[in-house]
Amino acid sequence: MKKLIALLILISTSVIYSCGGSGSESEYCKYNGHTLYTGEKGGCYYLSSGGNKEYVDKSYCRGCN
Repeated sequence: MKKLIALLILISTSVIYSCGGSGSESEYCKYNGHTLYTGEKGGCYYLSSGGNKEYVDKSYCRGCN
């Protein structure tokens, strides 16, 4: 039960602090003009023009809050 609660907290925290989650985006939360997002498992991606997730190195999402 404790593991489940910890997992839920981790997921909710990653959603709240995802790069695209706030109104004030930093330049560090962009990749080639695309807004970066952090996925549930920690992956860093942007949405392509076709709506697909395009993953980039996690280091691009480090400064995003």
